[in-house]
Amino acid sequence: MTQAAASQQILKIPRSIVLDVTVLNAAVHQPQNLQIPNDADFEWWWLSIFRTVNTLKILMTETGVGNRAFIYSGSPNLNTAFDGILVDNWAGIVQNNGAFPIAVPYVMPANRQYQFQFTDSTGASGSNPIEIALHGYGLLAVAPPSTSGQ
Repeated sequence: MTQAAASQQILKIPRSIVLDVTVLNAAVHQPQNLQIPNDADFEWWWLSIFRTVNTLKILMTETGVGNRAFIYSGSPNLNTAFDGILVDNWAGIVQNNGAFPIAVPYVMPANRQYQFQFTDSTGASGSNPIEIALHGYGLLAVAPPSTSGQ
């Protein structure tokens, strides 16, 4: 560890990162990117969703690292395209005052992009708004207080 790294401390600032999307009728893998702010890494602790219909499916991928997927199909013999997980199975629903905890907080690097893909399986006309909120902490590197007067 360098002396500069040893002298830095991490200050945790409460932060929510929000992605608002309007999923088009009959969309299949409609992409939408979310970018972590460039001022600090983000430590992800909780996930909540507000949605209009419960039949939306979602996939999430971390870009820039070989497109690391967060959601996988557990069926080895899947003969159709995997459209993801139903949003109600993935996150706590705001209408129920719920947020889904991340068992081990995940650190998302500053400026990293995450791609969400949405599939609308409702068959209804119109569009479906959805809001995804990642709750956690911005991890700001700060210099320790000066001890020069001692």
